[in-house]
Amino acid sequence: MKLFRRIPKEISNKSGAILFDMDGTLIDSEPLWLKSEIEIMAEVGCHWDEQDQINCLGGPAERTERYMQERSKNVKPYGYFINRLHEVMKTKIANELEFIPNALELLKECKDLGIKTALVTASSRDLMTIVLKRFPLGTFDVVVSRDDVKKSKPNPEPYLLAAKQLSVEISKCLVLEDSLTGVESGLRSGAKVIGIPHLVQMQENPSLRIISSLGDIRLNDILTWYPFLTSKIESNDRS
Repeated sequence: MKLFRRIPKEISNKSGAILFDMDGTLIDSEPLWLKSEIEIMAEVGCHWDEQDQINCLGGPAERTERYMQERSKNVKPYGYFINRLHEVMKTKIANELEFIPNALELLKECKDLGIKTALVTASSRDLMTIVLKRFPLGTFDVVVSRDDVKKSKPNPEPYLLAAKQLSVEISKCLVLEDSLTGVESGLRSGAKVIGIPHLVQMQENPSLRIISSLGDIRLNDILTWYPFLTSKIESNDRS
């Protein structure tokens, strides 16, 4: 009995692509965000806990800014919190960042097989750039930050842009996400989505497959679930 699907050695340019979220999906940054948020809110005499983080999880920076302004009763000018948060996070990401288990292994499998990949994040380009330095050079074919789009997640624009830059139809793309905002963005784009819930519960959807952790799957599993990601190049040699 075959335990694994045999992966084709060659992938054609008609194949699909896998689009990865960054925070909480590939990198274990959510604890760093929480620590940073607690520190920053303490600076203005406000309490912040995990529930506050959940309320902002996966959303655009503007939502976090508005939420922090409300919690602090607008003690700082608009834009202060997100700017301060970015400065604190730059240091933490550079010094404390860890990968989600199996993230690098899965990305390497994609690279070895020739499956196109993109990093699609609601984080700013400067934070994304710091994170990219931790990945092997050339891991992603395309990267998209919140600064590259007019509307970030949950709008579908980031994933649509990634698919366009990869020259792959969005219907042949698979999105991996850990937040409700990101899952909504992926589903609205027309892609298939694997949801890896972090601090949240995800609602069932025909285009959404929910798994407990990235460490639970290998590329073989993904290709079995989504065969459109690969397409064998037919050989003229029929012998």
